[in-house]
Amino acid sequence: MTDLEKLKQTKIYMDRLADGLDPFSSEVLPQDTVLNNVQLSRCFFSLSDILRQVIDNGGIVTGRVRRSAALPPFSLSDDLRAKIEVTTTPTMIKHFTSRINGLVDDNAIQRLKVTAITTWLVNNGLLCEEIVNDKRRKKPTKAGEDLGIFSETREGHYGTYLAVLYNESAQRHIVSNLDQIIAVSNGE
Repeated sequence: MTDLEKLKQTKIYMDRLADGLDPFSSEVLPQDTVLNNVQLSRCFFSLSDILRQVIDNGGIVTGRVRRSAALPPFSLSDDLRAKIEVTTTPTMIKHFTSRINGLVDDNAIQRLKVTAITTWLVNNGLLCEEIVNDKRRKKPTKAGEDLGIFSETREGHYGTYLAVLYNESAQRHIVSNLDQIIAVSNGE
């Protein structure tokens, strides 16, 4: 196995851990395991993104390049859309968005924003917003739940929080409406 192949396999493991899955079997990890700690999940997600950048650069580590608003807006070819990983295991929207962004060169175009997806979902009646402790939170509506968006209570470093998860059907719905979501992301 080459070093680049090892990096790719490691990235797969980090993605699974970030999604709360056993990295080897892809089975859902128990909620009470330390691996489901929200801060660790964020670390796994960050490491996965760094690994993606190194993989995209042929295995060479470089300095971080700042994204510029001067970059062209986010877009995704049909070939790349076909490569969007839709998982059978429910995932958080930030992880799903990262998988989409992982398909493009973020030094060449702007990234798809998580808020573009959630705004589109709110505008289409699949999520609603509520204020909790002076913070705006999104949660699934009945239509969203019917589609496969649901929430579950989790324990994190800062206490209990409500995680909004998207099952395979909800992920596919997002992919099938990506043009409208990209329009939101690009301010159209």
